[in-house]
Amino acid sequence: MARLLRDQGYTATGRAQLLAESGVSNGSLYHYFPGGMEELAEAALEASGQAVADALGEALDGAPSAGDGLCRFLDMAAGPVGGEVCPGCPVAPTALESPIVSPRLRIAAARCFDQWEFLIASRLRRDGWPEDSLQQTASAVLALVEGALLLARVSGQRSHLSNAKLAALALLAAPKQGTGPPKRSGPTRERKRP
Repeated sequence: MARLLRDQGYTATGRAQLLAESGVSNGSLYHYFPGGMEELAEAALEASGQAVADALGEALDGAPSAGDGLCRFLDMAAGPVGGEVCPGCPVAPTALESPIVSPRLRIAAARCFDQWEFLIASRLRRDGWPEDSLQQTASAVLALVEGALLLARVSGQRSHLSNAKLAALALLAAPKQGTGPPKRSGPTRERKRP
């Protein structure tokens, strides 16, 4: 299910296709997921989100800086080399349609994005970023990564990922003590640890 959601989204994934590709019977599907396709999709989004969080955490923790860690993550997220199209974010296709088709899936996708943003903010904190700029910067970085993955998938051009790596390094250049990105003038949304 996770691959189908990544490749085609929720509304394009039919029960017959899912059953045929998984080899699972309709009865088994509803036994383990009484909420049907929507409950299964929610579980698949959560599993995909956790896989991304694990890869992002590993990339950030194993790098000398947040910028270097994001570059490592984008290299991993690019997928196989050899001219194949970047697979993109496994949560994005369903996340984009979820406000229209399923509040439950929208919430699951939002939890994934919140978890990834939290990981980025935590790394920025370890790098000495001012506390008042962590959420804003983490949000901007996640938007940069998600946008690059979307553009690379849609256009088939990995150059978007290379451009995002350069932009991430510039955005995340180590701040001097007491400085950081300008403060946001509008309301901010507090993030809680997932």
